[in-house]
Amino acid sequence: MSDEHPIELPEGLVIQVGDGTGNERYRTCQECGSDCVPEHAGSDDMGARIAFVCPEHGLHSVVDPFEHLR
Repeated sequence: MSDEHPIELPEGLVIQVGDGTGNERYRTCQECGSDCVPEHAGSDDMGARIAFVCPEHGLHSVVDPFEHLR
């Protein structure tokens, strides 16, 4: 995305990178320190989730980006 062609967002929609605390450790594998790859993880009964998966060590953490709306 470039500043030249910004995406127009509906009024009231906020896009946030991270959990808002500045703490990005949920993305970092505790075993090797690598940045975990975000993958979709969810189902009809549990809603949307983002799983952070280390390429070497597997699932690291699961984040619910809409928890504050439930």
